[in-house]
Amino acid sequence: MASEEILVFTTIGDRDMAEEHISEMLEQGIITSGTIFPEVELVYMWDGKITVDTENKILLKAKADQYNAIEEYIMKKHPYIAPEIIKMDVSFGSPAYKAFIAEKIKKNS
Repeated sequence: MASEEILVFTTIGDRDMAEEHISEMLEQGIITSGTIFPEVELVYMWDGKITVDTENKILLKAKADQYNAIEEYIMKKHPYIAPEIIKMDVSFGSPAYKAFIAEKIKKNS
């Protein structure tokens, strides 16, 4: 059985832009919340060389039925050519937290 909740991970270089994107998605009602992990290091191969960059990791919490809207938002607004978008089906943990999230979604709908 598929989960009703999802986590979506993405990254962006500019912290102010990360806050702006989260705020816009909240205003549109497509996410419940967003968390910014500032200045994480990305280590990867580029042109045969190990490269280290810094970026902001973003964790979005949402209802599963909002995934397409979230992906569309990221693809439209993100400055990267191919932004990272990782979706994970989840259950938001404890019954108290799950009830809290359900109430937040209800109020924001």
